[in-house]
Amino acid sequence: MTHPLLTKDESHVAEDPKDRRSILESVKAPLIFSFALGVVAGVVTLIVSSGGTDNPRVEHTSSAMDNPVNLALLAFGIAFIASLLIVSMLQLASRENPAHLSEGSGVNRRSEELYRQQVAARREKARQKEAEESSAQESQDPQDPDYGQRSE
Repeated sequence: MTHPLLTKDESHVAEDPKDRRSILESVKAPLIFSFALGVVAGVVTLIVSSGGTDNPRVEHTSSAMDNPVNLALLAFGIAFIASLLIVSMLQLASRENPAHLSEGSGVNRRSEELYRQQVAARREKARQKEAEESSAQESQDPQDPDYGQRSE
């Protein structure tokens, strides 16, 4: 059963391998990158908060915030969410809009075409005005004296 708002072309899952998006265009790339960054932040926090690799005195059994495992999980979560947010925004900002969104009228009309139409209309008005002024100057008979002027 298809969704009523989807067209016939949009209702199918990408069955053809050519229709599938690459890993860089899908959601997987930001998730993998953010997970890797979170793991690095968690491991670094675990090592640093326990006092290094040669410090057996730290107990990893307490449930307080000074437990290195809790701090590592907190650092993992913060790094994962922050990097996922930043990478996703950058990925969306660099993506081009589909061509069908720039067609049509109203909101979807291309602004470049509107600008070109306005410039062409202004130029046409300027040409008409120049033509009217030049025809008005040519229509004046130079033999008739201008009113208010003395003839010589």
